[in-house]
Amino acid sequence: MALSAAQETLAKTRAKEYLEWSIFTMCQLLDVDSATLDTSYTIPVASDHPQYNAHDCLKKQVIAHSKL
Repeated sequence: MALSAAQETLAKTRAKEYLEWSIFTMCQLLDVDSATLDTSYTIPVASDHPQYNAHDCLKKQVIAHSKL
């Protein structure tokens, strides 16, 4: 079942809003300045650091947000 143009627009809007909230929350938890985020975000910790996965998730969310 295909989405109508209106349904697709609504879904993208809601996804973008959710990602904005999630990115903001992750930035607060990780003490990252959200104003400096872009798709070239460099994870500031080593891959064996306990916060690495959270930073990786943040990076993926920023990339997904930019694609919407």
